[in-house]
Amino acid sequence: MLVESGRGRPYLERLCSSGVCDGTILECQIKLNAEKDMESKKKILLVEDDPTMRSTLGMFLESGGYEVLEARSAEDAVKELSSQGVDLVVTDLRMPGQDGIWLLKHIRKEIPDTNVILISAFGDIEIAVQALKEGAADFIEKPFTPPVFLERVAAAFTFKPKPEGEGVRQEKNRDFKFDHLVGRSPTVRKMKELVRMVHDLPDALLLSGEAGVGKESLARRVHEVSSRSGKPFIVVDCAALNDEALEKELFGKGDTRGVLEEGRGGTLFLDEIGSLSPAMQVKILNMLETRKVRLSGSAQEQNVDLLVVGSTSRDLESMVEQGNFRQDLFYNINVVHLRLEPLRERLEDIPMMMEYFLEAFNRASGKAIQGFGKSVFEMFMKYDWPGNVRELKSAVERSVVFCKEDVIQVQHVPDTVRNPRPRSASGGYGGVMTLKDMERAKIVETLKLHHGNKANTAKVLGIGRNTLWRKLKEYEIEEEEYKSQSGA
Repeated sequence: MLVESGRGRPYLERLCSSGVCDGTILECQIKLNAEKDMESKKKILLVEDDPTMRSTLGMFLESGGYEVLEARSAEDAVKELSSQGVDLVVTDLRMPGQDGIWLLKHIRKEIPDTNVILISAFGDIEIAVQALKEGAADFIEKPFTPPVFLERVAAAFTFKPKPEGEGVRQEKNRDFKFDHLVGRSPTVRKMKELVRMVHDLPDALLLSGEAGVGKESLARRVHEVSSRSGKPFIVVDCAALNDEALEKELFGKGDTRGVLEEGRGGTLFLDEIGSLSPAMQVKILNMLETRKVRLSGSAQEQNVDLLVVGSTSRDLESMVEQGNFRQDLFYNINVVHLRLEPLRERLEDIPMMMEYFLEAFNRASGKAIQGFGKSVFEMFMKYDWPGNVRELKSAVERSVVFCKEDVIQVQHVPDTVRNPRPRSASGGYGGVMTLKDMERAKIVETLKLHHGNKANTAKVLGIGRNTLWRKLKEYEIEEEEYKSQSGA
């Protein structure tokens, strides 16, 4: 039978004879099955003031098998919701009249069983955190691709927010994605700009900065908003593998297929590319220049269809000058280069990151911690964060685990943050200078010996003048430091 339930053939005959339908029983069966399919679809209310964006998102949702209702404003959405029920609301954040937060609060109060996703192109993480605290199922930052959008929509149906006004534990959501670029510093603005220009990027780019600054997170974000988002994102740690293991990982061996084949169409993240041996540098260079490789067990070259993102915590330019890194490989990977500043140099990002990570770990643990005590905030702002964003994230997670109160206090914070090792006069910890401290001291010492002459200093240090100029800026070395004893 084409038509199930209690309707059946008698119902169809009455329908045809009543004049409601002038078709055959078979046509009626088709119509009724279409109605049945429509009834089984999840219904989504899409709220967007821009007609083009509303049409585009509507097509995305319909392609995912959803029934879509549309509203041009938060006020229109409220009228629509009063007349019929929906399974999910997807709303823009900023609209004329009332905004998406207002609509979210209305829905949480009037129809708390209906989940809400907010979308925005403004990248305002403070509003994102507010939205999540108000009970939003998700906050999606533009730009995004259809697969990512539909994946987040599907996940939103299973989200269970904390009931309004009740002090119960939140439903656990261990799939929270740390995919927002959080902060207001110039570095974060550059990261967001890189994401916005993703469709104009070349097939290779370089991300540099200290360990833990977010190079891999940025690469993942670039991947997720690109046309490659439906394909694999593959991480290869160049520093952890010897040549044999790395070659097997990339090109395969015997019956084992390498990531260049397995990840076709996706993104390859080469972590610590500065650790590559001369032999592997040649192989990577050939791959980037020709976009072809000969995989293990194959006599034929195959095209390489991958976005290659190299990352490094080393100074590749200095390595090139010293002959430790191939210049031609550097030029191939350095077409677009973004250096991510360490967290201690962008303190303005710390408060927003603290709030963001707190909200994430609240969800993961089922807690409802409201914030941080004043002393904790001051402690986090004074700490140097040698592990950068990765260490900050870990510190917030540990604080959430040990906090049994409404606010995180000093006793909940990791001991490494509460009692950091004292810095020596040279800037190192516990009287031991870091490599960066030693490099800075050596530059200042050499400049003093050569009375501030940068050309001679660079020559003696074995680096280029451009590199020396950049290091003066990086280490904030002022002219007074090296001229004070030079007599100049």
